[in-house]
Amino acid sequence: MHPLSYLVASAALALAGIAAAQDTTYAFRDQPRTGSHLRRNVAFAPIPFDKRYADLSDAQKGIVRAAYERMAADDEPPFPVNGLAPIFRALARLEKGAVHPGPIKASVTVDPAGMPLAVRILTAPGDDLGDFVGRLLLLQRYKPALCAGRPCGQEFLLAATLTDE
Repeated sequence: MHPLSYLVASAALALAGIAAAQDTTYAFRDQPRTGSHLRRNVAFAPIPFDKRYADLSDAQKGIVRAAYERMAADDEPPFPVNGLAPIFRALARLEKGAVHPGPIKASVTVDPAGMPLAVRILTAPGDDLGDFVGRLLLLQRYKPALCAGRPCGQEFLLAATLTDE
């Protein structure tokens, strides 16, 4: 195979892998309730709930990074230290009627030490649920953002779709 053909084929496979990863939707499921063996979906997101930023694949990191404008190659956004699972685990513990289906988007200002300073709820299926998610986000520790390889303050964007399935 000609070296250029090999390079083009490799690039096409890499792009196909990234496109496939971007079409993937991950579900967060709660634990079965007493008297049931069925787990219900709580939320869907384009990245896994159970992974820390360092554990995400390059394609998944690309999905997280896509929410930020002008991010250099060696920059990283802030991200919850323990991943998204603790946030959605707390949502799963709410009564089924308290979690209304719909998109949830929130922005958390994170300082260079990884501490949350403020939260803005951009979209929520209800005011009470938005307030609850905001409080959850303020209780998290974050991996600080990296700007030119150094910790810096930046916003973390949480985006998921809640469900009552």
